[in-house]
Amino acid sequence: MKTNKLILPVLTGVLFAAAANAQDVNVVLTGSTSFRSITLDRAKALFDAGYTTTGDAGGTLPVTYYGTMTTAIPSLGSSTVAVKCSFSGSGTGMLAVDGLTPVPTRDPITTFTNNVAPDLALSDVFPESATPPINAANFDVSRIGVIPFVYLKNNALTGISNITKEQATLLFTASGVQSGLDGMPASFLGGADNNPIYFTGRDSGSGTRITVHKDVGFTGTPVMWSTNNAGGYIQTSGFSSGGSERNTIASGSRVIGYLGEADALAIAGSTTVLTYNGVPFSHSNVATGKYPIWGYEIIANRAGQLSANQQAVRDALIAKITNPAYQATAIYSNSFVGLSDMQVERGTDGGTITSLTF
Repeated sequence: MKTNKLILPVLTGVLFAAAANAQDVNVVLTGSTSFRSITLDRAKALFDAGYTTTGDAGGTLPVTYYGTMTTAIPSLGSSTVAVKCSFSGSGTGMLAVDGLTPVPTRDPITTFTNNVAPDLALSDVFPESATPPINAANFDVSRIGVIPFVYLKNNALTGISNITKEQATLLFTASGVQSGLDGMPASFLGGADNNPIYFTGRDSGSGTRITVHKDVGFTGTPVMWSTNNAGGYIQTSGFSSGGSERNTIASGSRVIGYLGEADALAIAGSTTVLTYNGVPFSHSNVATGKYPIWGYEIIANRAGQLSANQQAVRDALIAKITNPAYQATAIYSNSFVGLSDMQVERGTDGGTITSLTF
């Protein structure tokens, strides 16, 4: 009888130990939704054949990849690795990494959702540009790509083809109908009528919003709009993803907003990308410094806080993303500018653009 009583605790202990050791290496990724597709694609590329996916394979909700990385990272041998991805926005993600704030993730064994402190943040902006700013010395940071952004209008706003820096800055606070007064009329931007434009954008944790604000020199709190079920305009604090924002631009006949290239392409049938200060958006114009609305994609972790195995996964992921041959493929180049193509650089978000070639 005494022996039987001991069996259950011993077996329970073995099962818990097996569950604990099922993942020899855990890496939790959070941050930028703009770079989500690239991060997921390259994370999967690290795994050997036969890895498993738990959660949302599209990545808009937490998703975990689980398996071995013997080929990509020989030093890990047969260790099992779980890469857990939970994207929330650039500023929000870096704050979570800095403060060890748990994010929702999917466990690869139980498939349950649990909250875990993140190890790495993808971000469209540097730490000091987050809201509130983060001390850059807290992080190890690597540049891994270049993300351009565009202003675009709903096609019902006829006559508008360009926006200047000054007009863009004014539009942040002077659109729609506020306190019964009309804001910026379409004619102010060359439009065909005097009815107000409605401006929309991202929430305060978004790297897209931070980058655009920095690049046009806006420092206040924007007034932004969404559409309700009846098609009317209501004020919003901003959207948590480009997909949500683009729906408002595509459906709102008097809306102007900003998006990353991939989101802009998704609604190209109902919208038009505006030139900025008379310069059309193109990868070439970004790379040569003519078009200034862009930022770096970075990967950041708490300085000196990764284990040797986590660091190996981080370094391998960076190598996969920054490989020039990969950045020349459609999955990357349709939305982002290759690092190796850049002939200019900037030291801070929205900072002065300087040459890399002279």
